[in-house]
Amino acid sequence: MRAQGEATRARILAAAAEEFTVHGVAGARINRIAETAKASKERLYAYFGTKEELFGEVISAGVAQIVEAVPIGEDLPDYAGRLFDHLHADPRRQRVMAWAWLEGPREHLAEGHPRVEAYRTKIATVRRAQERGLVDPAWDPYDLLSMLCALTSAWLMAPHELRALADRDTPGRGADERRAAVVEAARRLVAAPPAAGRDGR
Repeated sequence: MRAQGEATRARILAAAAEEFTVHGVAGARINRIAETAKASKERLYAYFGTKEELFGEVISAGVAQIVEAVPIGEDLPDYAGRLFDHLHADPRRQRVMAWAWLEGPREHLAEGHPRVEAYRTKIATVRRAQERGLVDPAWDPYDLLSMLCALTSAWLMAPHELRALADRDTPGRGADERRAAVVEAARRLVAAPPAAGRDGR
């Protein structure tokens, strides 16, 4: 694809990300995306096919951006803190992922798809941490990773009433304190059980 075509495709993806973040899949309008991207609808469909396929590309780009910005490591509480920072720096990232959960396709992605491989890498890292004794091996890696992801976005996804109540009752508690709570919760979650002594206790 020529440079001009790449630039047009990038503009469409950026415009689509904003449109889907605000309106979801059902409410998004191709006309608005094309107008914002300064591209024709014909060009948009030529690059991405359907609106649903375009949404899938937006989600894939978002996952790739998170993987690059927040690489997972065997120190999972540290990873949770860095992921918290990334999501809270721009809450729209979490919002578009929420739309994917609500309105995205339910069929499984094919083996080898970049999003599948991204999570396969994360699971492999969790397993290595378990094998090295850094993480409680009793956890199923898939369950543990899903809980860590939920922890990092819990405050962004909390009910509005709860957030309003917390702001009123604990006005001095901000992002730093909530990040510390996430890291501590992750630390307790993954903590490996102490090794048994000679007497088995």
